[in-house]
Amino acid sequence: MKPWIIVALALGLFVAAPATAQVPKNPSVATFTASADHASITKYVIGYFLPGASDPVTTADLGKPTPDASLVCTVTLNVMPLTFAANYTAKVKAVAGTAESVWSEPSNPFDRVPGPPSKPVVK
Repeated sequence: MKPWIIVALALGLFVAAPATAQVPKNPSVATFTASADHASITKYVIGYFLPGASDPVTTADLGKPTPDASLVCTVTLNVMPLTFAANYTAKVKAVAGTAESVWSEPSNPFDRVPGPPSKPVVK
């Protein structure tokens, strides 16, 4: 069975913000909608992308978080192995054994800078 994933990735719980808002820095949380095949999913993987890139700079295993009643998975990003002073987006894909879904739509842009994670913006 091929896993399919519907993802609305929001790093640091941020959503589309007004034009005057700053780009979030060092997000600490990823939220996404669980795959329709969540029961058969082995794990989810997050990929960090530079603007316009089709391949991620790096990826990280998110494990298999338990979705809430709205089928939203929330994962704390303990380590973000990214170069400082760069703008990124993130995408998630589902893995079931050796089968993988395509990457999700990208998250909102965020910056990776020295310092602690930014506070999440309430949806």
